[in-house]
Amino acid sequence: MLCAAGETPAGPGWAFEVKWDGIRAQLRIDRGDVCLRSRPGRDCGQDFWEVLEHAAGIGVRSLVLDGELVCFGQDGKPDFSAVRRRLVGSSAARATFVAFDVLHLDGVAIRALPYNERREILDSLELEPALRVPRCFTAEEADHLVAWTRAESLEGVVAKRLDAPYQPGRRSGAWTKTKHRRTERFVITGWVPATGRQPVSYLLARETSDGFEPAGTVSMGLDRQERDRLQALLVAHERPSRRGRRVRRVEPEVEALVSTHGPRAGPVRDAVIRSIETPRSHGIGPDTAEWQEGRGAGPGQRLSAKSSSRVPEVPGRAN
Repeated sequence: MLCAAGETPAGPGWAFEVKWDGIRAQLRIDRGDVCLRSRPGRDCGQDFWEVLEHAAGIGVRSLVLDGELVCFGQDGKPDFSAVRRRLVGSSAARATFVAFDVLHLDGVAIRALPYNERREILDSLELEPALRVPRCFTAEEADHLVAWTRAESLEGVVAKRLDAPYQPGRRSGAWTKTKHRRTERFVITGWVPATGRQPVSYLLARETSDGFEPAGTVSMGLDRQERDRLQALLVAHERPSRRGRRVRRVEPEVEALVSTHGPRAGPVRDAVIRSIETPRSHGIGPDTAEWQEGRGAGPGQRLSAKSSSRVPEVPGRAN
């Protein structure tokens, strides 16, 4: 079951969860055998062997869980780049299976049950500490959750209808995700020309006191006229390069305001160029211009004393 993107719903009839920044996966236990599959159906148990080891100790005959593979950093926040590197064997970060739904239990399919009943069953299984079970928030807590996740630079919030059955493979408004997008200023340091179906992509960097820190690429945004203007600016500032190289480097004289989400220090995610500026402002550090989605407080608003500003324990039910 997949989430539809939209505004965080208001009113009764909904439950709310943190949107964990990881890889969607399904965990199956059948008479001691444990299988872990990614959303496309790939067996990823060897890539995340520690999850299989932890799940093997769960005392059930058979179980199917829907959840997310997450690598938590030292600050307790999800590190999406770390979990992606695990898939190619280039990261030693430990992964955790964050379970947020249960589909089968001891040979009985329970997908047709409403979400609130499935959630009660999930909580009753007492899966921690082998796995993580994130806390579920009520409609009365939704605004606080939105403000808190935004202030902590978490990915966003998922709202789930309490009366909704689980619909495999379907993208449904019964699960609504709201990502915390922001507009940030970057310097364009180069571009990769279009090839076949791949559009032109632009290399982004953040300006720091030590120079320019790579921040990923963007290929979406701007109309044809603005793209032509951007291309002309980049060509005017192009650096000499060896013949045959695909990446075209430029002097850091053009800035882009980019809509993105995820940690402010990490690479851009689902990035869209909003506008371009030249000459650049020569400012150091990210410029967070606005928050574009979700309800609740902005990033600078202080949270109430009942919620910690740190998140290492957030995935558990104790918070």
